[in-house]
Amino acid sequence: MRHRLLAALVAVPLLLAGAPAQASAADPGGYAALGDSYAAGVAAGGYDTASGDCHRSTRSYPALWAAAHHPAGFVNATCNGATVDDVRRDQLPRVPADAAVVTLTVGGNDLGFADGVVACLQPITTDSRCDRALDETERRLREELPARLTTLYGEVRSAAPAARVVVTGYPHLLHTGTVCTIGTDPRRVRFNALTDRLDELIEQQAGKQGFEFADVRPAFAGHGVCSGGSQEWITRFVLTHLWESFHPTARGQSDGYLPAVAAALA
Repeated sequence: MRHRLLAALVAVPLLLAGAPAQASAADPGGYAALGDSYAAGVAAGGYDTASGDCHRSTRSYPALWAAAHHPAGFVNATCNGATVDDVRRDQLPRVPADAAVVTLTVGGNDLGFADGVVACLQPITTDSRCDRALDETERRLREELPARLTTLYGEVRSAAPAARVVVTGYPHLLHTGTVCTIGTDPRRVRFNALTDRLDELIEQQAGKQGFEFADVRPAFAGHGVCSGGSQEWITRFVLTHLWESFHPTARGQSDGYLPAVAAALA
């Protein structure tokens, strides 16, 4: 969720506890991390200034896994706002052919989830606007993303033929069943339902290549926006850094994403 979220929020009024992964007995071979802002660690802080607008964080799950397991090499190609095509064009060429581990988080930007956030979760909006945005998300999920993921996953396997590949899903961003200023409860329910459909598609397509799927939804349960205070592992609207809005916090990375990925690689 990057450029369109930023542009849309500027144009309208205000409108992720588990134990850390344990190091393996032997250092694994090289590790390459691919994906979008959820893999880069946007909103977790501790950004590597050399990564520029990609906003790669030292608190992201790839950085945390690498620090715990000491791979022979670590290539972090993740980038804020990345789509499937961005991963194919800009990130895959950086994967060593002899990589032993590859992780990947991508797909949300292809569906226009940022547009859904703007249309459904800001205070000044309408149900019809929200429905139009999520209808378009559903269309892309049904008609466009399956083929894109099939192509990408095949290219990942070709780029790193011997690697263990873990593909992650996305958490429910929103807690439901509560009174909250972030969207109505029916909108939050529909938003989460679309996340479920996206995760199901990612798992199915990854399985066809023999990749492992890391489901982060159980760890994030009860920690979405509107769960309340310190329980929230997803940021709300971050007015000073709009690109951080609706992303996992440092705890969401360490206690949500990292355990799921570590378990998939165990």
